[in-house]
Amino acid sequence: MAGKKIGRNDPCPCGSGKKYKKCCGSVVGEPRLDGMSQHDLNLKVSEMHAMMAQREKQQGRGRPIISTVYQGYRFIAVADRLLYSNKWKTFHDFLLDYIRNILGVNWGNAELKKSFDEMHPILQWYQLVCKHQERSSVNPGTIQEAPMTGAVAAYLGLAYNLYLLAHNVKIQTVLIDRLKDRKQFNGAYYETYVAATFIKAGFELEFENEQDSSTSHCEFTATAKESGHKYSVEAKAREPFKISANVGNQLYAALKKKALHERIVFIDLNLPEDGDKAENLSWVNEAVITLRKKESSMTIKDLPAPPAYVFLSNHPFVYNLDTADFNRAILADGFKIPDFSIGATFNSVHAILEARNRHSDMFRLMDSIPEHYEIPSTFDGEIPAFAFGEVPSRLRIGQLYVVPNGSGQELVGELEDAIVVESERVAYGTYKLSDGRRVIVTTPLTDKEISAYRRHPATFFGIIKQETKQTEDPVELYDFFYGSYRNTPKVGLLELMSHHADYKSLTNKSQSELATIYCESLVEAMLRRRNQPPKVDKD
Repeated sequence: MAGKKIGRNDPCPCGSGKKYKKCCGSVVGEPRLDGMSQHDLNLKVSEMHAMMAQREKQQGRGRPIISTVYQGYRFIAVADRLLYSNKWKTFHDFLLDYIRNILGVNWGNAELKKSFDEMHPILQWYQLVCKHQERSSVNPGTIQEAPMTGAVAAYLGLAYNLYLLAHNVKIQTVLIDRLKDRKQFNGAYYETYVAATFIKAGFELEFENEQDSSTSHCEFTATAKESGHKYSVEAKAREPFKISANVGNQLYAALKKKALHERIVFIDLNLPEDGDKAENLSWVNEAVITLRKKESSMTIKDLPAPPAYVFLSNHPFVYNLDTADFNRAILADGFKIPDFSIGATFNSVHAILEARNRHSDMFRLMDSIPEHYEIPSTFDGEIPAFAFGEVPSRLRIGQLYVVPNGSGQELVGELEDAIVVESERVAYGTYKLSDGRRVIVTTPLTDKEISAYRRHPATFFGIIKQETKQTEDPVELYDFFYGSYRNTPKVGLLELMSHHADYKSLTNKSQSELATIYCESLVEAMLRRRNQPPKVDKD
């Protein structure tokens, strides 16, 4: 089992009395850059890449959290404003203060004087959050983890949405006014969610002028950074306690708005859940059937309704304010966009990839939603268990540890590679000893470490490690193969496809075209083999 990490200034374990860096940890003959070996420099670069990937996974692809600590105070930049406090130990602490200030302390205090049923929903959530904190608090003043109840998810979620809007775009006064108006609150709250969703997915937003009543318009324009394409986005939230999943009215209300670009419509169904997990998704069929029927029947000003990307969500917070037993769901469908619709079929892998390229912005948006749904608790993207001291000694590739050498002795070894075996709750590490030998050592993992690994498997060991997984999805298979062959020289690809039926025409293709064709053929071949019945040996 690996022992504690060895610092370069620690006493050398060999007993010489020297610092480790001056004894067994010295590097002889290795080129150095400003006092740092090339090995250490490469490791630092890998660690920086891991931190960037980790931060993006937690915070999304908008502007990162900008924060520092100075003389005991935590400073956080929100666009061009600088906020500070000596009480913010986590980003959640900051959000709890931020929402009170942006909505107005006086307004909040006035609402708190009302009975619970008469309070604005935001203050109802606030009171439930305070009670949840009291129930969950074991050691006041210390950082603790507690289940995310519906009230916490709703209240912190709104705070995070407002922060993202202020930090990346601008919060319009009219939006704050609508949030405070109980009659308009439901729709305004959902608009903050939709806008934050686009921000986290890396879109740039431009809000329409809410004061302009001369024409109808969508909520905002979203520009995809990768493609540069612009989309007109509209958000519609149904009132709670609905029974049906018929979204026809919301779809009509969204599509009748004037749009300057391709349309994206978000609709929240606001349906309750029951104990049956399968039943909680029963709304999907009804909602999709509604969309298919409306494709042929819906008209706007006597003209056929325009096409749109439609995202259907269900966030049942209001029905589960005091429990953590709720599920958030979202699905994407193409209204009059056949190759983006649920149930779309394709006759080849090439057709699938062409459709993905056509709708690449929407696929990136869908990928971002589950990846960035958590509200970050750290300021710099560090894994919470490591940032808040819940794991005292972290395993990091490239660091030095005291390990057994297989002969009953303990030596210093550099962790070169490692994997986690969840079923055994251990990490298997390969360590390079100072004499050049390598040993494999297991390290038990705590519940906190297992939880951290599940949330951040690629960066758990401090650098980016590619996750290995089995898949039968043709697009994922293609991406796997393309990652292996995208840089293969043209002559090498032609050699691999020398038996291709149309080899002569391939010689006129570019390297990138050849890589695409070859990877598509590999996927097609794998799918054919999987669909063949197993061979049976006969006597």
